[in-house]
Amino acid sequence: MLGLKSEKMSKSIGNMITIDQFLSEHPGDVMRLWVLNGSYRSPLTYSEEVIEQTEQTYHRLLNAKKPALPGAAGLPEDKATALKNAAEQARNAFKESMDDDFNTSAALAAIFELVRTLNQARSDGATEEQLLPAREAFNELTGVLGLQLEEQSGRANTADPFIDLLVSLRRDLRAEKNWALSDKLRDELKALGVTLEDSKDGTTWNWE
Repeated sequence: MLGLKSEKMSKSIGNMITIDQFLSEHPGDVMRLWVLNGSYRSPLTYSEEVIEQTEQTYHRLLNAKKPALPGAAGLPEDKATALKNAAEQARNAFKESMDDDFNTSAALAAIFELVRTLNQARSDGATEEQLLPAREAFNELTGVLGLQLEEQSGRANTADPFIDLLVSLRRDLRAEKNWALSDKLRDELKALGVTLEDSKDGTTWNWE
């Protein structure tokens, strides 16, 4: 059963939102995540607020696929081992959740715990090789749920080289301690839908 805010979604009432309408405005993964965040035993509620939150969830998952930071120095051995362990823990928690009456909401929570660990490792300077076990677990588990997690074509394809150039310019400004201009550039990019992520090993960016 589907609900539109506080009402039952029904053709007779005229408050229907079709799948085609939804997909004309959102990636298919957003619909899948919206469904997976609920329980098959309970009604689903559709609202702009719920879909906006689900869009944010979708982008968090996309961000987990980002590569290692430029010039990443690598994690110390204990942190690299902890990252491998986190991948296996995510697999186990995911399986337990799915075995518990198809609890997809808890299964997603296991994935997001892995995402948190993966993002922290990248910020700490993990190399691509060190990120690989966690990335493989992430791809495996999101694949079980049918998530494609592909960047949308369009603006990113043509604008990426220019964003790279601006991020490089901002890196130089930060090296010169020109914080005012650096922050202005960050804020202007944010207004255009580009989020920057600074760490001690460099800066990465992604579309919101």
